[in-house]
Amino acid sequence: MRLTTSASGAAGWFRAFARARRGNVSILFAFSLVPMIGVAGLSVDYGIALSAKSKLDNAADAAALAAVATAKAYVAANPSDANVSANAITAGVDRAKRAFTVNAGAVPFALVPTPTIGLTRTGQTFASAVSYSTTSTTQFGKMFGQTALTIVGSSAAGADVPSYLDFYLMVDESGSMGIPTTSADQTTLANVNGSCQFACHFPASASGGDGFSIATTGKKNDGTRVLSAALQLRSGAVNNALCKLLTRAASPAVTNQYRVGIYPFINQIATLASLTTNIASLQSAADCSSSPPMKLTTLLDTDTTQFYTGGDPTTGTGSGGTHFELVLPGMKALVSPIGDGSSATSSKPFVFLITDGMDNNQNYTFKSGSSYRYVGNPNTAFTSYTGSDGRTPVTASFDGSQPKLFNTSLCSQLKSGGVTLSILYIPYVPLTVGTSNQGETNTVNGLIPSLSSNLQSCASAGFFYTASSESDITAALNAMFNQALQVAHLSK
Repeated sequence: MRLTTSASGAAGWFRAFARARRGNVSILFAFSLVPMIGVAGLSVDYGIALSAKSKLDNAADAAALAAVATAKAYVAANPSDANVSANAITAGVDRAKRAFTVNAGAVPFALVPTPTIGLTRTGQTFASAVSYSTTSTTQFGKMFGQTALTIVGSSAAGADVPSYLDFYLMVDESGSMGIPTTSADQTTLANVNGSCQFACHFPASASGGDGFSIATTGKKNDGTRVLSAALQLRSGAVNNALCKLLTRAASPAVTNQYRVGIYPFINQIATLASLTTNIASLQSAADCSSSPPMKLTTLLDTDTTQFYTGGDPTTGTGSGGTHFELVLPGMKALVSPIGDGSSATSSKPFVFLITDGMDNNQNYTFKSGSSYRYVGNPNTAFTSYTGSDGRTPVTASFDGSQPKLFNTSLCSQLKSGGVTLSILYIPYVPLTVGTSNQGETNTVNGLIPSLSSNLQSCASAGFFYTASSESDITAALNAMFNQALQVAHLSK
């Protein structure tokens, strides 16, 4: 027996089968429709949450920036505030909270969170950290038991605060700073000055007739030569460079950021201009309006003391030598405060020592007991002073020249107190041995190779510079200033 079927019967069977498959698809689609809608809905929920997070992240960024900017501005505006850091942080946090609220505004389907705001100061840097956490209510996720999505975010910012710095400019005014800056000019000086190149600027009345009073007149003693216009002495080159440094210090990042003082020294240290933020007064004291400025040249050792006080010939710069054993301790006594630069009341001190580095035990003085009295010759400043010999005025004299290297342990005492000692070495050009001061000249020439290393060991690590010409001295002082700014920040 065979099983047969007709064509029409087969067609009917296929139509029935097709109808049965459509029914299965419908059922399957119905079952899959719910999760598909759910996935689409969750995408919408996530989109809403991402939009909320973007807005809150922007608010956190604004808050972080507001915190450090406000703190920095507070420090700049309140340099004398004894609690400047704490008050700046309080002001910064308060401003950050308001910045977050304003920038967050209203966030659909989410609560605007209260951010966690941290603001700290480490040295001269303020650092802020802002974080938040909230939830975004789902509209479709509820179908799957997901009622909310968690949103978290954070931001951070930093800002540097300018350091408050004190600059003590120690300027060597000993005889050797009256040497011209070039060998050619030294020869020119010697040709009109009895072949003398070293310590030859004393008036003739003090040095036996062969002196050359560059310091006071710029002329040979008989008035026939005017050399100050033709020769640039070390003192003049330093004067020009110092004036340019003062111009830079006149443009601080914040009000009263820099205090500067000028302290000439020979046997002792004295004060040309006390530490001040009034840069204009310093420029006046240094004769910066003149061309060229000659103030430091007029302060060169000319056999009498300058800046004496109370008619007392034991005070002032002294005369006749260069006494680092008195000068460096004298500077240590002047430096105050010794702070970290974080505020105007905690300024960080830098001593700029500008010198040729040659020490000399010599004094041009009248000695009474253990006291040196720099009365000068001729004695015009102390006509009322009577020495132990009963004479008025007392006659001073040299007690012997002893050029030498100074003891660098004196530098350690200054630095150990918290002072950064930056040294600009104005090197000697080897002197020609002529008919004047032969022994002294030979001694000086023998010490020249050791001066640089001696001064370098005196300076704070990395704070040693060498320059001879005016342009190089200017560049060196500028570099010393830049380094002070940088180290004041990095060392916090």
